[in-house]
Amino acid sequence: MKKKFLFLIVLCFIIIFVSGCDFEDIDQSLKESTKDVTRPKVNCSIDNQYKDDYGFYYYIEGVCENNGSKDYDYLQVEFICYDSEGNNLGTAIDNTNNLLSGQKWKYKAMSLGADANAIDHCDYHEVTGW
Repeated sequence: MKKKFLFLIVLCFIIIFVSGCDFEDIDQSLKESTKDVTRPKVNCSIDNQYKDDYGFYYYIEGVCENNGSKDYDYLQVEFICYDSEGNNLGTAIDNTNNLLSGQKWKYKAMSLGADANAIDHCDYHEVTGW
């Protein structure tokens, strides 16, 4: 009897949840979240690379300039980090919102997951955005 009662309660919650969902909103949200990621007309320079004082993080600093006529809602700059033997240790990234045409962005990318003491250098990989 207790199992049947518990099953009925769970079934009621499922019915309430499904009847309260607006599937058109969910479909629209999915369409918006799959925006076309493009290669923006952005030039980036690397001005500095360094480890923090504790050896936890590796940073790459520089400037990206939006040379195109398009305004971007979101931009991400990505670097690939290597050890002294050339092994790929992972990536360093930074991102920003609303980089307008003609604007410059001072980024500070941070390594993710790699031991900063093992990183020898990071190379520019790409800028993506929409």
